[in-house]
Amino acid sequence: MSIQETIAPLGHTIIALSAPPVDLTATTAWIDHLNSVSDAINQKPAILVIPFADVEAAEEFAAQAPVETSYRVVCVCYHGAMGQEPELAAAMAAALADSNDPAVPFDGVNLGGITAVEDQYKLTFERIEAALNHGVCMIETGADGKPEIVRAVSTYRINPDSGIDDDLMLDINGALVIDYTRKVIRADLAKERRRKNTAAQRRNVRSIILKRLTQLDDAEILQDVRDNADQLTVTADQTDRYRVNAKIPANWVRGMHVIAGTIDVY
Repeated sequence: MSIQETIAPLGHTIIALSAPPVDLTATTAWIDHLNSVSDAINQKPAILVIPFADVEAAEEFAAQAPVETSYRVVCVCYHGAMGQEPELAAAMAAALADSNDPAVPFDGVNLGGITAVEDQYKLTFERIEAALNHGVCMIETGADGKPEIVRAVSTYRINPDSGIDDDLMLDINGALVIDYTRKVIRADLAKERRRKNTAAQRRNVRSIILKRLTQLDDAEILQDVRDNADQLTVTADQTDRYRVNAKIPANWVRGMHVIAGTIDVY
């Protein structure tokens, strides 16, 4: 039995690998696992953290076809941290798990248990930005001398359906927000599971979902919920008379990663 088969039923949230998968076959197995456990049937949250100590190796890994279409992979790299890959993955996973608000970005979060790299391995701002644009979650040595997250991007760059460039789920917060939204809505609906499949009950389900979405909007996890309320629908399935289909708009709140200022001198 593979490791993916072993952990699939456990309801895990974050998987930290001690080293990158050995080849494309192993990588594809992990991507297939993420897609399977997080799909509409299993609905389990799942994020995979893969560590690197070389930025070029990290970029090469993130550019693989199955990886660049997944918003559930964090390819974390602290350039020059050779031999610390297991600790790097564990520290990144701990940072993700420690967040109380799924929409708050991880910029500047310190990673404990990691020894700062020597100055010769420090990268320029331009090189770090290039890596981020290639889907690599970069770590740098902060002003306090401790390793910190630059920006927690996922490897998602290409829409798997259209095959074109896409930044919809650029940050790993996208996966965290979607998983959290799904979890709390499922918990609300599970409080009363005995329902008739009638128009009145479908309206009731819609009201429960809309109430929760509005609360998430007020908490600044989702946004524009009231403006998009007409997009929330709960309809009877056309082929399965025991099923209803809820279509839920989830415009998630992005992080403020760039503050551009202009100084007007008079």
